[in-house]
Amino acid sequence: MNFFRYLQRLFGARRKASLPAQGGQSEKIKKMMAMLSNTQEVELTCDEVFGLLDQFAELAARGEDVSQLMPLVKQHLDMCADCREEYRVLEKIVLNAA
Repeated sequence: MNFFRYLQRLFGARRKASLPAQGGQSEKIKKMMAMLSNTQEVELTCDEVFGLLDQFAELAARGEDVSQLMPLVKQHLDMCADCREEYRVLEKIVLNAA
């Protein structure tokens, strides 16, 4: 049994006939698998990233290589849509203030 089929069974798809009806669920499984494949041994929480966003935005506005200077924040922003949205708002504020 391949891993994808195993996850479908794990999350409730029991019969082959019911698999097409699980379209939304298979998308959730794909999204979860993508997130799992991108996890790192050391990661920051949303609260930790939120505390660093102002510094991250200022460095980015100055043209600094934030991927090199703050790789954990960058990695989190790549993965987390909520924090990425917060960063985009802050980035606009910092760029308009300059």
